[in-house]
This record gives sequence, C-alpha cells and structure tokens, in this order.
Amino acid sequence: MPPLFEHWEQELVAAVAALRSLRPADLLKRVNIDRDGDDKVTADDLSKLLEAHNQQDNHAVRQLALALAEWDFAEDPAWDDRDQPTSPRTAERRARVYSLLRLTPEVSARLDAIAPVATMRTTVISTRWEPWYTEERREASAFYWPHYKDYLLHHRGWPAESVAALDLATTDVVQRISDPTSDNSYRSKGLVVGYVQSGKTANFTGVIAKAIDAGYRLVIVMTGTIELLRSQTQRRLDRELVGVQNLTRGLDEEAAEEFDYAADKDWLDKAFIDHGDDFLARGYPGIERMTLLHDDYKRLKQGLSRMQFHLRDRSKPFYDPENLMPADARLVVVKKNSAVLKKLAQDLKPLKDKLAEIPVLIVDDESDLASINTKNPMKTRERTAINKAISDLLGHLRRGQLVMYTATPFANFFVDPDDHEDIFPKNFILALDRPPGYMGVEDFHDVDWDSEDDKNDPGKSNERAFVRPVGPPPDPDKPDELKKRAAEMQTALDSFVLAGALKVFREQEASLDYRHHTMLVHEATDTHVHREQAELVREVWSKSGYGTPRALSRLRSLWESDYRPVCAARADGLPVPATFDQLKQPMGEACRRIREVGDPVLVVNSDQDVQRNQQILDFDRNRVWRILVGGAKLSRGFTVEGLTISFYTRKALQGDTLMQAGRWFGFRSGYRDLVRLFIRRDPDDNPRRVDLYEAFEGLMRDEVALRHRLQDYEGFHEDGSPILEPWQVPPIVSQHLPYLRPTGRTKMFNAVVDTLGDAGKLKDFYGIPPRKDAEAKAANLNLAVPILARACEPRTFKGRSKPEDPIRDFHALVGVVKAEEYLELLRALQWHPDYRTVFDPTLRFYENLVAKGGLEDVVVIRPHLGKTVATRKLPGLGDAQIVTRSRRNLPRLDFAGSDSKHRDAAERIAGASTKTPDPHADALRDPAGRRGSMLVYLAADPADAGDMKCQAANLSPNPVPGDLAVLISLVAPATATPTGRSVIEWKVRRSTQRGSATIDQQ
Repeated sequence: MPPLFEHWEQELVAAVAALRSLRPADLLKRVNIDRDGDDKVTADDLSKLLEAHNQQDNHAVRQLALALAEWDFAEDPAWDDRDQPTSPRTAERRARVYSLLRLTPEVSARLDAIAPVATMRTTVISTRWEPWYTEERREASAFYWPHYKDYLLHHRGWPAESVAALDLATTDVVQRISDPTSDNSYRSKGLVVGYVQSGKTANFTGVIAKAIDAGYRLVIVMTGTIELLRSQTQRRLDRELVGVQNLTRGLDEEAAEEFDYAADKDWLDKAFIDHGDDFLARGYPGIERMTLLHDDYKRLKQGLSRMQFHLRDRSKPFYDPENLMPADARLVVVKKNSAVLKKLAQDLKPLKDKLAEIPVLIVDDESDLASINTKNPMKTRERTAINKAISDLLGHLRRGQLVMYTATPFANFFVDPDDHEDIFPKNFILALDRPPGYMGVEDFHDVDWDSEDDKNDPGKSNERAFVRPVGPPPDPDKPDELKKRAAEMQTALDSFVLAGALKVFREQEASLDYRHHTMLVHEATDTHVHREQAELVREVWSKSGYGTPRALSRLRSLWESDYRPVCAARADGLPVPATFDQLKQPMGEACRRIREVGDPVLVVNSDQDVQRNQQILDFDRNRVWRILVGGAKLSRGFTVEGLTISFYTRKALQGDTLMQAGRWFGFRSGYRDLVRLFIRRDPDDNPRRVDLYEAFEGLMRDEVALRHRLQDYEGFHEDGSPILEPWQVPPIVSQHLPYLRPTGRTKMFNAVVDTLGDAGKLKDFYGIPPRKDAEAKAANLNLAVPILARACEPRTFKGRSKPEDPIRDFHALVGVVKAEEYLELLRALQWHPDYRTVFDPTLRFYENLVAKGGLEDVVVIRPHLGKTVATRKLPGLGDAQIVTRSRRNLPRLDFAGSDSKHRDAAERIAGASTKTPDPHADALRDPAGRRGSMLVYLAADPADAGDMKCQAANLSPNPVPGDLAVLISLVAPATATPTGRSVIEWKVRRSTQRGSATIDQQ
C-alpha cells in the first residue's frame, strides 16, 4: 500500500530543506532515507500528491515550489554542468534541476503546472560597494527574515516565485547599505522603483527584517502625508514583522483593554506572525514600537529612556557585535509631516554622541511625494519644510541609511538641485519586476496590438474587456449633461452589483471568500465635490430599483452584452454561471451586503462633518461592500481592498499624480475578469478634449522606456567599474524622454551622452518634425523614397505581438542598401528640434561602426499590414500603405511605437536571437555579422490636422509629401558591440564635479 500523504509530507519538507541548503539531488532518495520496503515513497505517490494539492493549500508542495524558484534564479551555481551551463530563469535550467532531482516526466509536468519557471528579475544601477552581507553573515543572525518569508508563503499564499524574487531583491538592497558593525560606516542612499499597488510595502518589510537581523537597531518608516496610509503601514508591519510576542511584551491586564488590536479580526483569528515565546531567551532581538496603530510619533519627554540603547560591554562602541546583536530594535512609523519629523529629531538630539554609534535605517515610502522640493517651493511651503525636516533628521544620524520607494520615479531623478546632496539616490537604483498576478496599466491597454485581431474580442482586447468611457463633468446648468452623467453612473452601479453577485456566486460554487467588494468614485480633490458626487451616487442608487423586474431587465442586458463575454474569455477557470437566472439569488445577497449599514456610500476625505456622521473606513475590522467617494486620501499609497469598479474623471496635470491615482491597479485574485474602469474620454469634437485613458497609456510607455534603459546599462565592466552609475541616470532618462530636464533653470546635466548604440536590438526613432512643419516632413519623405523603392522583393516572416500569442506569418517588401547610403540617410533626416539630443548619439554610433567596417549593408523592411490599411500612390514609390499612428500627447515629441509582431524578424536579420524562430529572416543574415536592418512605416500626418491621431483613410488620393511621416526603427548588427550589449560613451562637462548629476551653467 502506498503511504498516505500525511505520513510522508513532513519527510518531503525535510528533504527539500536539506537539498536547498546543499544542491538539487535525488529527491525520493532523500525522502526515503529512513523508510524500508513497501513503505518507500514512489514517483507515483509524489505525482498523486501534486495532483491532489497545489502550492496554495499544501505546505510540502509550497516548499518544493520555493526551492524550484530559488534554483531557477541561481547565478552560476556549483551544481550546474560546467561544460554546458544553463542560464537562470530558463526552461533549460529547470530541466537541469529536474534531472538532478531524478524526477519522472509526469512529476516534472505537474510541477511545471503548479510552479512555472521563475522569470522575475530585479534591475540594479549601482556604484561600487564593499561586500559585507555574505551568505554566512545572513545565516548567522537570520531570524525575522525567514519568519517573514514563511509568513508570505504559508499565510499570505504568495507564489513561490514571488517569495524567491523578494529574497533576491531585498538582498540587493541590504548589501548596498553600510555594514552596521563596521568602524568605517558610511551613509548610503538608494531608490527602489516598483509599480503602483504592486507590493512595495512587502519589499521594504523584507528589507527591514534583514536589516534588523544584520544589526540595524533604529528603523524609521516615513509614509505618505495622511494618517490613513500611516496607520495602514503600521498595521502591516505589526502583523507581518513585529509579531505577537513583541506586541504583547510587557502588556498588563489593565492595558490589554486599550491594546491596538484587541478587537481586530486578524488578531482574534491568530493571523499575526508568531515568532515563538522563547526567541528573546535564544538571543534574538525584540522590536519595540515607538508608534501605535492610531498614534503617530509623539514627544517622549520623560519616556526618553525608551530611545536609549544600553551597552553590555561599555569598553566597546554600541555598534560592536557584542553590544549590537542582543539589543532590541526600535520601530517608528511616521507621516511625512514637518511637525512630526521635528518631534522625532528633537528626541534624538539629546542622544548626541551615542547617536553616532546607532545603525539607523530610514525607509521613505512614496518618496516622490513631499520628500523632495517642488518646482515652485513658494507655493508649497509644507513640502519644503518636510524636505528640510528629513535633511535635518539625516544630519543627526551619522550611521543613517536612506532607502526610498516609489512607483513614479521621475521626480526623484529630476529633483530640485538644492535637494541633490540630501535625497538623490547616489548609491543605487533598483527597479523591481512586475510580480505575478499583478494587474497594471498595461492590462487595461492594447499596447502591442496586432492589427489583424478583432478589437471587439474581449479575449484579445484589454480595452474591450475592462474599459468603459465616460464624458467630462457635467455643466450643472445643462439638464442633458446631468442626465447623461446619471446614466453613466447607473451603468457603473449596475456593474458593481453584477460583479458583487458574481463574487457571491463564486463563494457558493468554489468556497472562495470575498471579504471586501468596493467601487471608487474619484472626480476631484475638493471636499465639496465629494459631497456632490456622494449625493449623485445615492440618488442614482435610490432610483435603481434593485430587486425589481425593471432592474433585473437592465442587469440581464448588462450581463449579456458585457460580463458574460468577458467572463467567458477571461475567467481563467473560475466559476461562471451558465445563465443569468443563476445570479438572481447571489444578486440579492450582494445587495444585502452593500446596504448592510444603510448607506451604500462612504466618503473618504478630510471633511470632519462628513466623517462624524458615517462609519469609519476600516478594512481590517469590518467587511466593506461599499461605494467609496474621495480624492487625495484614496489616490496615493493607500490600498483600496476589493476594488472592482472605478469611476475616474479627475484631470491631473502631473504625470505622477495621475499614475498614483490609478487605484484600480493591483492584485485581483479571483475577480480579475470582473474589474471595470469607467474613465473620462471626451468626444473628439470637444475643443478642450481630455482623454485620461490615452494619458495613462503615455505614462505607461514612459515607464516601460525607463525600465528598458535601466536594464540596458545595469551591471559592471570586466574591470569592476559600473556600466552606469546613479548620477548618470537623469541624462539617460532625458536622452530617451527629451521633455524631462533638470528642474532648476540655471542647471544642466554634468554628464552628456556622446555615443549610444544597441547591438541586435530594435529601437524606434519617431521624434520627427512637428506636425505643422510640412516642409521638413516632405524633405524626409523625399530622402526616404529612393531607399524604400529598393525594398521591392516580397518576403514572408514570422511574428507575434506578445510572447504568449501564437506565431503568425506576415508579409513584407525587402531590399538591401549599402552602409554608406544608409548613413547618408541618417545624417540628412530632420527631427523635432528637441529630439536631436536623442538621435545624435545614435548617429555617432553608426558613423563609428561604418568607419570600423562593422556595418556592410542594411535590409530595409516595409511590412504589409493587411487589405484594410489605406493605400496611396506616391511619386517614385507607386502604391504604398499608409498607417494610422498616434502622435503622443505633449510634452512628448514622438509617435506610438512600431508593431511588435514585426520586431523579431528585423532583429533576427541583424543576427540576434529571439524567441520567435524564423528561417526566412535567418536566410537574410550576413554570415560575417555585418548586416543591420531598418523597419519603415509611412504614417498619415497632415499638417492641418488637429487631432493627435490622423486616420490614413481620410488622406486625399494624392497626398502631398508634407502630410506623411516617415517612421524608422533601426537595428545594428548583433556583433556591433564587443559584449553584444548596449554601449554608451560619456562626456563630462566639468570633470572636477564628476559624480554630480547637475551643475551650474556658466
């Protein structure tokens, strides 16, 4: 008889733990080390375990999945084959691990389904640092980090890949701050860039855990500027890091009634992390909170001794391991409020010389908010005061390390130069990867859209699945506009009710639990607007008639036209009702929950009159099925739990403000297909048109461009020097996004990009002359026509818009031009005046490449875009397809990018390896590796057009050259750089100030 699972799961856990500490080896042999005969566990037993469980509901399987992810990530492991090494994050590496574990194909296939190959990676731009955070050092004092890691894996149900990636990313941070036990401590400043609502709090919690294990004994966490976010962060840290024993240490019966979490559901359900009752006796440090759940930092006065750190050996400094490691850590969670920060600085000041011996970690969450000086400090004195308070605080902390977190980093890179010495991330910049299960801005947009796909198919189009346009705020004196807004709100409320019914249905069918179900209405930051919006929502709700035949008819129509097709395409295995009638009972329960406290609306703002007369928003203590109306308090950092329907019409001038307002981004496990975004998209004929959906897409493209550039230049040269240092990042960002400049009018970048090139990687150069400059555009077309006419040979290539899409054929006309003629074209093309700084370094790269004989010729590719694309006769070219491409909104200078399904072929022709095999493209390669490629589109861009997107079909039958834009994408040979990576060469305007991002103009 095969052993029952529970008889050997612990042996599997022990076997996996042993192999993780050593190397992957025969797994079943290790499991059976103490078993005999018929009692041995077989491959069939293991397969049945994997079939019966998954990593969400089985401890042993989760541990095995974590081990696989760690082996996937391992860099140059000793157990890999020296003759045929495998790369991290690849199927080849996973296959090598399965081979070492001696797993059968069936078991391997089941593991692949449970724990796919881990591919997450962190991008790091860093100066050199002194290695101190070794594996031996980590293991010697590990306590809070392994507990936190297990908590995420087993209590929060994180995927193994995410936990393993968090381990690597937090180590990347901690190893770059100063060794807390060193005599020669230095102050390090770094920036961690995540995504909006993507788990940055988990990252800095992991950093804090590892920092405390390593010896940091004062941790200051600065959150946003509102108490709602501060208390949410305090609770997260208390629940997942501080833990039961630290929270209750010294708590007497009288104080127990006033304990922060006495009535907290998670506390009562024992969901707070438990470190064991004897950890202090075993020599591990405790954590003492200096702030509470609902209490920001207050002057300690007579309680100042709580900030005192006592020495075991007075002959040694506090940072000596003998004194440091047994000492308790202090945790302070504060708002970014100048008065609060001054109180903290005042309490630290009396410590004087002792303070110089205390290793301090400062975590600045939402660091682009309030921490930095703004462009016009006279208008925002409080932000400047906060900046000064942070600077003063750092000034007191000789061993203080500053780690900043943000999802919108541009402000951190382009800070007011007066701030540079205080908060510029001079030591490292770390960009986190998009975590599994995250629903971000690209999930609402069709960025890499295949023009041959049906835009009305919700299975292929994100916009069709999730986005519902609404108009601008109505004029209160125009009844038609008010009526239209009420109808838009009705559809949003119906979506909220219908999505709630689907959640109840899934609870009943699949034992899921949706504790929170929320809708967000965000139109402005003004509290009087919130009152008006709340009244509108209440009025529409009261007239909705939920439960009546009229409402059921309306909801049935919404189900058939919207939710049924989207759920069918995107439910991902979750229960979906076969008919609308199956939702009638769940709909009644959903409405009951929404009405449970009487008023379905909850206003979240600073209006005290409103707050006194309604229930407090508390996701921790209460089930929240409500419609939230608000602005600033809901727009940055704060997590709106269960958010499913968003009604967003707020116009924001600043990109970071707009992106941070995207509360609909985040993790939507179990209801991703139910999410809807009602967002302002004004009609094309509106002279003051606002399209927030397009604005978000522009921000997303900028963010993607930044991350790709950081990836291009991360790492170190063979001599150990960094390829790119943090102080060189601002000019790199500005080089790619030329509208970003130093904020000080008298400042300029010290580092200047002289030469920039990418080997075997396609780059779009779409910063053409302004739309009204018909003369320059005509000159570009006349230059391009002779070369485009050379592309007359029909070819068929392979391509796909996304890695998960099927490979398709596409047709193109190709031709070959010599390098010298190609170079003449690049030299002669005209650009937007502000785009020259982008293109000129690339031009110099190609000039150098041709001079060295590294470029012999170039294949010109003119893709055929299908029969529906407009065709016009052009002199010297004949029939030519004209595409519809969007000019991006100001201040951006360029067009939307090239079609992703055409890029692989262009890169393969230039000798690069891609994930889309294509023998037709390979046939055009140069065996000597001296061939590049150029992808070309002609786009409609009439000089008299007002809209950013010009429909090619609207062009005249014989368009003038100035109505067309030449869009080129270039690929240099894969052998164009010595390492095959991007190459960058710098000039420094003032060598005496090397390391300064900006300098004064002279």
